[in-house]
Amino acid sequence: MNFNDYYNYLNGYNDMNYMPNSNQMIEDLNYQSLMPNNMNTSNNQNNNIISTEEGFKRGNMFKNLYDEYKNLKPRKLTANSEREDMLMQIMEYNFAMIDLQLYLDMYPNDKDALKLFNTYLNNKKELTNMFEEKYGPLTIDSEVQRNNWLWDNSPWPWEVQK
Repeated sequence: MNFNDYYNYLNGYNDMNYMPNSNQMIEDLNYQSLMPNNMNTSNNQNNNIISTEEGFKRGNMFKNLYDEYKNLKPRKLTANSEREDMLMQIMEYNFAMIDLQLYLDMYPNDKDALKLFNTYLNNKKELTNMFEEKYGPLTIDSEVQRNNWLWDNSPWPWEVQK
């Protein structure tokens, strides 16, 4: 196996007679071998996952997969109102769920990560329901719109008082 074989295989080389040992290729392309050496893949992953607030700020939920750019630190995000604070928390949970989803795609048997994903999912749903009861729907398919059409009753972003 050499680089050109991989390149041709991955870029859809269309010669039906060309197929290097496919079993070896699949073994060589094992996605877990691409993970950093310090990535903890055991079921005790939760000690490597940071808080939703910190992960949202850094753009990564895993302690050992974050590299600072030069000496720049992520900025503390602050909300100006209760509404903004609730929206930021919803976005934090949503980001954490997406990052954990990507992890679970590679490690579907990590029960701790799945449990954490479900916790974030429940927290996001609860917070979204609280937000929508108080401020109106966040999405067009919101539960608060079942009996009344409220989509156009909410203030537009430029109408929100700080």
